[in-house]
Formats: sequence, structure tokens, C-alpha cells
Amino acid sequence: EQRFEETFALERKGFPPAQRRFAQAALSNMLGGMGYFHGHSLVRSPLHEHPVPYPESSLFTAVPSRSFFPRGFLWDEGFHQLLLARWDPELSREVIAHWLDLMNAEGWIPREQILGEEARAK
Repeated sequence: EQRFEETFALERKGFPPAQRRFAQAALSNMLGGMGYFHGHSLVRSPLHEHPVPYPESSLFTAVPSRSFFPRGFLWDEGFHQLLLARWDPELSREVIAHWLDLMNAEGWIPREQILGEEARAK
């Protein structure tokens, strides 16, 4: 609670206790939604009739729901990092580095990372 207040200063800004608890729960859920995924994504290519496996990769990322959406979304990650970078800049840099490692030689990062069979099952 002390670190949370030092980081976000919600009490000092006049937020009531119920709203501060809600904000703490939101941060906790974001951190609890972090996951590490490994495997192949399937990517459509104009050169192939069916989706082809993207190179094997790993991704450390926050996800909207680990049970229903066990995959990373590049768009969402930007918003996740607005919060996580305030809480733990080193953790945020680690996540961003994982996303940048997915960039191909043409500068493209697939917007959704469905790595492995478990993620594809959802």
C-alpha cells in the first residue's frame, strides 16, 4: 500500500478509500494477467494458400484474460505498459523487449501472438 501510494499518490490527490482499493485491484489484476508464452504463431502469407508457421518465439506479456485469451495483443500491450511502466519500469522494458524481438526483417510485428497449441485451442 505504501509503494502504491508513493507511485500513484491517489490518497494525496483526494481519492476515497473505495476508489483507491479499486485501483489497487486493477493493478493487481494487470500483474496477475502477465504470462510467458512460447511456440509458433500461424500467419497468412500471399505466397501460401494456407497460414504458415511464423518462426518459433517467446513472449512475456500482459493479456486481457489468461483463461479466455491466452495470447498477447500488440495494441493492448501499449495500454498495459502505460500502467506497468509507472509501477515497475524494468518489468515494462522486459515486456517491450519481448515484443520488439518478434519484429521480422521488414519491421513487421504480428498484432496478435497465439503461441503454441494451448493458446490456439482458445
